[in-house]
Amino acid sequence: MKTEKVFLCTILISLSFPLLGAIPGNLELATLQEEVNQAILDVRDAKASRWPTVDLELSGTYMSNPLIGPITIPAGKLSLAPLTPPSDVTLYDGMESSMYDFSVNITQPLFTWGKINASVDVQEAIADAKLQELHNREKELMAEISTRAVTIISLEAISQLLKQQHSLGRELVSLASEGVASGMMLELEKLETETALQDIELAILESDYAVTEQRLNLQTLTSNQDISSYSFDEQAIEELLQLPVETLIETSISPRQASLRALSALKKATEAAKRLAKGSFYGKPDLALVMSAGYSSPNFPLSESDWSDQDAYSVTVSVGLKTTLFDGGKIANSIKRAESQQESASLDLQQARNRITQEVQQQYLLLKTSMQKIDLEQRKQTTLEQRVSTNGELYQSGYGTKEELLNAKMNLLSSQIHEHQLNIEAWSAFQTLHYLTGN
Repeated sequence: MKTEKVFLCTILISLSFPLLGAIPGNLELATLQEEVNQAILDVRDAKASRWPTVDLELSGTYMSNPLIGPITIPAGKLSLAPLTPPSDVTLYDGMESSMYDFSVNITQPLFTWGKINASVDVQEAIADAKLQELHNREKELMAEISTRAVTIISLEAISQLLKQQHSLGRELVSLASEGVASGMMLELEKLETETALQDIELAILESDYAVTEQRLNLQTLTSNQDISSYSFDEQAIEELLQLPVETLIETSISPRQASLRALSALKKATEAAKRLAKGSFYGKPDLALVMSAGYSSPNFPLSESDWSDQDAYSVTVSVGLKTTLFDGGKIANSIKRAESQQESASLDLQQARNRITQEVQQQYLLLKTSMQKIDLEQRKQTTLEQRVSTNGELYQSGYGTKEELLNAKMNLLSSQIHEHQLNIEAWSAFQTLHYLTGN
């Protein structure tokens, strides 16, 4: 009993306060919250089976024309000499017009082979699983929101860089037109430059579409559309990568993780369901105490005279026994089914651990590789920035062409765009690891 009280109090305390980092406006979490509330009520229902059931029945009947009227013996009916009876004798006054019935039935389970406790254990395990599912889904949604927010920020940055490229591309097209007019460039080269500009325009459209799509998806996750607090945190990623992948795997498959706790709770539910099925096996009787008290009289109790003088009371105390001797094997099948469900729950738990282990390994490798690419891209940008500076000086001194300067700037912008794309990839992997490990 003490353990059960602690369990229920733990869930109630968890629900009494907002979840850490609760997501405003998320309907999925609100639905899961209601499922937890319903599961708690199921636990209370199961525990209520330990208490007696008290049923009260009240009824009142009124007949304007009773079926049985007065019964009398008329004077002289038995004998005329001497006159017997000397006057009319009333043997029965007839049915009363009113009748009141009161009954109280109390049923108290005495012994059920542990089925009530097993039922409570089943419902508590299910409630715990629902609660852990709620916590796990909240963590998952928070990771998804962070990923989408940083994705939006990076895509908007990419869009701005593409627009800068488009501006430079238009200058290149203008230079190509001048080159064709002066005979210094072939018409085909001009067309290729225009095609490259069209590719940039297409990339801008795709980038803007991706931003809009991400914002729409974000609206379905939370009512808070302010993403100013999110950013690509390279330091947090580096700190995570300093941990060995084995440590992350060990943390991700820890029994403390909400996803695994939910599966473990479901496994406990199947174990309790097996005990519940065994408690109903053939020949195992359930004992219950049944007490009944009743009152039936034409006089309303306490308010009419001579109501207590009539023999209208009844009190019954009995012990009932009920068991199943044969049902064609249904109970035996239910036990086997419960054992199979228990084994399935164990397999689901093991499969979940394997999937999490594989996912951590994959995301760790993806994150590490993406950060290495980002580092290389940043080194590349250092060289490209020097090239832009050099070509600018050459162009100013008359030893270089404007086309070379524009192409150098285009290359630098392309590298910066690629870095933002890698940022999206790396942040997605980081958030997945953060969700799986709880770090």
